[in-house]
Amino acid sequence: MSEVDSAPAESPPRDRCRVGLTRAAAGTPVLHLVHPAGGSVACYRGLAGDLSPELATAAFLPAALDGGVLDEDVETMAARYLAEVPPGPVLLGGWSFGGLVAFEMARRLAAEGRATGPLLLIDTPLPGVGAVDDAALAAEFETELAKTTGAGGSTAEERASRFEVFRTHCRAQVAYRPPERIANDLVVVARKDNEDAPRWQDHTTGRLRLRRLPADHYELMRTPHVGALTRFAKPTLIAAGKNLR
Repeated sequence: MSEVDSAPAESPPRDRCRVGLTRAAAGTPVLHLVHPAGGSVACYRGLAGDLSPELATAAFLPAALDGGVLDEDVETMAARYLAEVPPGPVLLGGWSFGGLVAFEMARRLAAEGRATGPLLLIDTPLPGVGAVDDAALAAEFETELAKTTGAGGSTAEERASRFEVFRTHCRAQVAYRPPERIANDLVVVARKDNEDAPRWQDHTTGRLRLRRLPADHYELMRTPHVGALTRFAKPTLIAAGKNLR
């Protein structure tokens, strides 16, 4: 039987970034989700619960949240997280910035000849899109603090540290330029006014499955919209998990 892990999904062992969000029976396919720019993976709780028991879920946290190195580019993050992915076929995805890192992880796995299923991108910006100005980033960070769980810190020092993580990831997002298209199908779920979402087709030779939901960027990850997200993406991910075994 699968269940959402009741322990806080913010504290893997100090030398690791991967944390389990759900428990599942042996052999259950695992969807690996990458943190958004703020670094917390609490945003994935609802999705993880909705995907179980057919899919287990794990997530990657930035090493910097536990005193480790703050990776400054998408490529370095992808390499770090891939080192913790178990052998075998892989399902990947992410919300917002996390989708870009998942994209780079899928690209690298393909170069190694490893099987990967369709990529789940949840309102993920296109490569090269975003703000780099400190004032704009500070405003975005305040919005994230107001609208997400676990994005900030309980002290001024923790808050400043979280902002540095957020700012670094946003700049990595703008700097990222994938050198080639991938072959994965893309399952893209976007907010209602995301006009760039169809352009993800330019980054894959596979098929693009797109669904826009009547929600903003943050509402996508909350009830009731996360349920609609799951209903759209789950059948494709489950089928891929079975085929990749």
